[in-house]
Amino acid sequence: MKLARFKGYFLITVLFFLFLGKHFIEVDLKKYSPPLRGSARKVVNFLAEESPKQALLSGVGVVFGLKEVVSDFSFLQVIQIFGEWSMTREERFRKVYPLIQTLAVLSPHFVPTYSFGALVLEELGYVDKALELLDKGITENPYAFELWLYRDFSIYLFKLKEYKKAIKGIKRALELEGHPPVLERILAYAYEKDGQIENAILQWERVYMSTSDARIKEICKKHIERLKKEKGKGKWK
Repeated sequence: MKLARFKGYFLITVLFFLFLGKHFIEVDLKKYSPPLRGSARKVVNFLAEESPKQALLSGVGVVFGLKEVVSDFSFLQVIQIFGEWSMTREERFRKVYPLIQTLAVLSPHFVPTYSFGALVLEELGYVDKALELLDKGITENPYAFELWLYRDFSIYLFKLKEYKKAIKGIKRALELEGHPPVLERILAYAYEKDGQIENAILQWERVYMSTSDARIKEICKKHIERLKKEKGKGKWK
């Protein structure tokens, strides 16, 4: 008898919470978002326009300590939406961008959020948003040098040909301990593309003096000789 009564109470309780959850999902989202604070509120705001139900569920998940679950689910959705070829680029962007923003809030030190997220945004044609995301990723993870390489080498140097911005970023990365040596050679190349030939030569000379790798020394020597020869012929002013 007691067991039957306990089961009855338990069933009523479960039904009550299911009904309550359903109620919260279906009501006007704006009415319930103000009590949320911090990252939970940001998540709700990011997702509200495209997916109100997911916004509320994600916000509640964050409040109850399920940030990792929400992050994992959001990351999987980014992958899924990016590969959804039945949608236009604009449609995919509208759906995927709030998820990437959510990931950056919930998992600020998860580097793939920024590297893969920037790749998605760039491929969808939103390079400015990709750069904003990479800037944020570098701020949160300054020693994630793949982010510096992506932003300053791949986008600024090659895609946009904004050489001065590339040089500025690479020089800042070189100030950090543990930077990959390839950045030093990329800086020399960026100087050359910007027409700063003297600086390019000096940078190749620095690399030559700092390395013990015979192959790298040979590369430096060839570039130095080439630049000096071209400058002597008047190619560079």
